Amino acid sequence: MSQKDLINAILSSDEGILNEVAETSKDLEAATFKDAQISGLRIRGIDCSNTEWEACTFTGVQFDGLNLQGAFFNGCTFQDCSFSNANLSEASFDGCVWNRSRLTSASDLESCEITNCQFKNCTLEELSFVDATLESLTISAGSFKRISGSAELKSVALRNVDVADVDTSEMSMSNCIASECACIPRGFRASEGKRRRV
Repeated sequence: MSQKDLINAILSSDEGILNEVAETSKDLEAATFKDAQISGLRIRGIDCSNTEWEACTFTGVQFDGLNLQGAFFNGCTFQDCSFSNANLSEASFDGCVWNRSRLTSASDLESCEITNCQFKNCTLEELSFVDATLESLTISAGSFKRISGSAELKSVALRNVDVADVDTSEMSMSNCIASECACIPRGFRASEGKRRRV
């Protein structure tokens, strides 16, 4: 089986074929996907480093535990997806929309870039950044918990988000706001009313 077979299995959203192909071919490195509609897959044990995903729509896809180092997602939509324990070192998400998805317990977020993205009803928890960039993000509803590390935060907006244990002491911050949140992380400006700072 070749990388092409692996790509075709993902594009067909057929987990049975994907698992069969993945038994012999585990390398997707540097593969490119464009305008793909991918749904209901658990992608496991495959090297997805340096892959490029352009204007793809993912529905119910699990990227849990995957090596996505250096992967680039541009203009993608994530609906009911999960990125638990994924290696997102040097990965980039630009102009993506996330709905009811999970980005949790990432094993490596060094130099990760998340820019121009919208998160709605998402779980962002147990993330420790290293020299990461989070810029022009809107995070509404959902949760933002146990966040730490070094990162540059620019124009990050939290709206009606469940916030807890956010350590911004090693983060560079500018133009970050929070509204309708019971707790406001240090460095964020409350856009209305008084809230308890944490």
